[in-house]
Amino acid sequence: MQHKDRQLLFSSMVGLIEDVYGSAARCQLDAALRERLTTQLDDFLLESQPVLRTEVTILIADLRGFTALMESFPTHIMVEVLNRFYGLMAQVIERHGGVIDKFMGDSVMALFGAPVRRADDLLRALACAVEMQMGMAEMNRRSEGRGEPSLYAGIGVSTGDVMAGSFGSRVYSEYTVIGDPVNLAARIEGYSLRGQVLISETSYRGARGHIDVGAVNEVMVKGKSNPVTLYELKGVTYPIPLAVPEIEIRKSPRIMVDFPVVFRKVEAKRILAERFVGKVNDLGYYGLSADLPLILPPYSEVLMSLTPELGAENTVEVYARVLRSSGNPGSYRTNLQFTAIDTPGHRKVKQYVDQMLWGP
Repeated sequence: MQHKDRQLLFSSMVGLIEDVYGSAARCQLDAALRERLTTQLDDFLLESQPVLRTEVTILIADLRGFTALMESFPTHIMVEVLNRFYGLMAQVIERHGGVIDKFMGDSVMALFGAPVRRADDLLRALACAVEMQMGMAEMNRRSEGRGEPSLYAGIGVSTGDVMAGSFGSRVYSEYTVIGDPVNLAARIEGYSLRGQVLISETSYRGARGHIDVGAVNEVMVKGKSNPVTLYELKGVTYPIPLAVPEIEIRKSPRIMVDFPVVFRKVEAKRILAERFVGKVNDLGYYGLSADLPLILPPYSEVLMSLTPELGAENTVEVYARVLRSSGNPGSYRTNLQFTAIDTPGHRKVKQYVDQMLWGP
């Protein structure tokens, strides 16, 4: 990649940020992106590289509910917390010997095994994922003290053979990887809950002597004819023991309720038009239980429209992910975790729970 290509890469990324978050965000993030990406693109990556087949572990970390938070807080505050997220991710990735492939809006993609392959690429990637969640927990503790919103990331990890090298033309090119493991990492990340790390079957098999896992689920992902097995990474023992911080889903009061809720599925961050109605049974600060007319896969995302029974003049909307679903045809008891915290919808839910417990 020549100097002019590098400039085009920077301009493209910063331009995308301006489109999404405004010119103020562009000014504040421009210098930060240049500083962080320069290290990653120097030396090897700045020279055009042939496309080669190699095994790589791909890590994708994506912020949960960031779009909803952008609507709830001043832009300059969200730019600051997003910048801290980028900085944290870059530091952790570099510490574990990974390479930032790209920043994508409110997510980051990192490579372990390209452009340089090492014997412990997979184990370093998994340790990186755990430390990312540890860093997020510490960042949130500091943000709380400043009165700023907490950020939660979902992380997906996939390992496999990809084509790695410089893709593009003489006008613009960049070093990246393409292949099914890249697409799978993105699908896996899409199923992860806030604060969670999910890994693929291949990643699990390659590291199972050095990791602790929790829940194991089979899900259907786009582009795959058979179910894909996802493993929840709870901790690693290499290079040192590290554990994913627990995000306590039910660590809040729960109240019994009985009112309707309208659901819409969310796929690839797109809200689908079809609506279906369920009934909420119990409600807490961070999630709820509802009876639904259809079964929803674990980790699938929905947008819920709660009725004015919460005390709001208008409908309250909250994003959530499915934890589990069971029951008989026509009525499925479904447990959901709220995706975005500190949004107007979430604050209204918390206020309602408090009023029902302790009065106005």
